[in-house]
Amino acid sequence: MQENKNEQNTGTKTIKKIGKVTYEVVVHFNENATETMQDKLKRIMLREMEMKKHQKGDKND
Repeated sequence: MQENKNEQNTGTKTIKKIGKVTYEVVVHFNENATETMQDKLKRIMLREMEMKKHQKGDKND
């Protein structure tokens, strides 16, 4: 398995071990972003809700 490493260690790093696998996540934020984190999460949640609504509608056809 190939391991991708980001040599830039700027940002917030979180390490979580689940079973025998250790996950390391580094979060970076764009300083020039115009969308707040709250706006971004709201947009993602609304998109997910729309997708689920359409999936339910397709099953009833």
